[in-house]
Amino acid sequence: MKSKTILSADEMLEILNSQWATVQDIMKIGAVGRNKARDIKNKISEEIISSGFKLPNNLVPMEKVIDYFKINVDFLVSINNSKHGNL
Repeated sequence: MKSKTILSADEMLEILNSQWATVQDIMKIGAVGRNKARDIKNKISEEIISSGFKLPNNLVPMEKVIDYFKINVDFLVSINNSKHGNL
C-alpha cells in the first residue's frame, strides 16, 4: 500500500487557490485514494445539484471542498507567512 503524502501549507494553499476542485485535488487535500476522493466529489456534487445548481463536468467548487474537510485557510496563511518571515 502506498503511503499518502501530507501537503505543506505552501502546497495546500496553491491547490486551494483554484475556483474548482478535481478528483486529483481532493486526493491531495484529503490524503485519500481515488475512490474515496470520487465519493467525496460525488457527495458534494449531489448536494449542489439537489439545490438546483449546475456544475461543470468533473468539477466541484473549491469552497465546498474546504468546507467538507473543515480547512482553516487563515491558519494555513499564517503558517505560510511565518515560514517566509512575512508576519
